[in-house]
Amino acid sequence: MRALIDRIFNQKQSDAIRKLWSDEGCQNLIERQIAIGLLENQEVIDEMPLTQLMLLTSLADFSSCPQECYDVAEIIIWGIKEKDILPSIVNHRGKDLAYRCLLSLGFHRKALVKKWDRYGAPSPDFYRKIGISTFWTLADILPIR
Repeated sequence: MRALIDRIFNQKQSDAIRKLWSDEGCQNLIERQIAIGLLENQEVIDEMPLTQLMLLTSLADFSSCPQECYDVAEIIIWGIKEKDILPSIVNHRGKDLAYRCLLSLGFHRKALVKKWDRYGAPSPDFYRKIGISTFWTLADILPIR
């Protein structure tokens, strides 16, 4: 986290942030400020993609805890590595299908609509419901971290 702080903020700001970091009550506020700094700088730092994504997702309305932010960041990184993330109910199952539904609805909604309109594929709403129900099912059967 220090390297990230040093890349985003000037020396005076970095020193102040490091001093405040030891206070647990300030850590969430500092993480939000780092995320805002990432957005303002519009710079991706190659060494820490998971940390950066986790911080950025913490700014979203859906984030209610750090674990959710971490999970979403992991899913996004998974999607970046995949060649084709569009879901297929014929070819994908379980976590693989749920990840693809989430990412496709967020990043490739137009492609899902096009497949639905032109080729009779399931609607985006169908993929939303399948993704949600799969995540709930996985939450029931997988151990909590």
